[in-house]
Amino acid sequence: MSAKETYADPGHWAVTAFSATSLMLGVINAHLINGTAVGIIIPTAFIFGGIVQIIAAIIEVARGSTFGAVAFGSYGPFWIIVGLYLQFYAKTVAPASVGTAFALFLWMFAIISLYLFIASLKTDIVLAIILFILVITFILLALGQGYNSTTLTETGGWTTIVFAVLGFYHAASGTTASTWGRVLLPVGPLTPKPIEPPDQDPHHVMSPVDR
Repeated sequence: MSAKETYADPGHWAVTAFSATSLMLGVINAHLINGTAVGIIIPTAFIFGGIVQIIAAIIEVARGSTFGAVAFGSYGPFWIIVGLYLQFYAKTVAPASVGTAFALFLWMFAIISLYLFIASLKTDIVLAIILFILVITFILLALGQGYNSTTLTETGGWTTIVFAVLGFYHAASGTTASTWGRVLLPVGPLTPKPIEPPDQDPHHVMSPVDR
């Protein structure tokens, strides 16, 4: 039995975790609620956004999914780093350098998201759109931090909300398909589904050619 048959697809769980954590931070960055609510982001970032995605990444490695392993193995640590930074390290950065320091971190993940977006062009339309908006979001937030621009940060908050909602849709598509046995929420696959050979007659005796 292969790893893909042993393990359920962890991607829907990981995308749910990433989307939930992102949506919470997006609401704060868009200033829809008071910024003091960022305190709830810290435990969420550690456990749901971070640990859950790292576990999913490990399972993806076992399943042989390079894309899933790199995506969840990158965004999981992203959220743990954000949680650690907010809780412990932000105070150690000189006040004049806080925005620039965090902007550097965001630019790094903009680059990671860019090549994940390129890779996603062989997956499905919804996932590709999510990663495209994610690249734009990281750029907006990095510029907002670097230039201390409230407008850019708020715009990044709104784009975060958009990709998080799409992420929920994508995760819901895979989750409902697993129980209903068919796709209820289409995501628009970008590669044709491989044609599976018809079930072999159980009474068929393999000839030397078959072997």
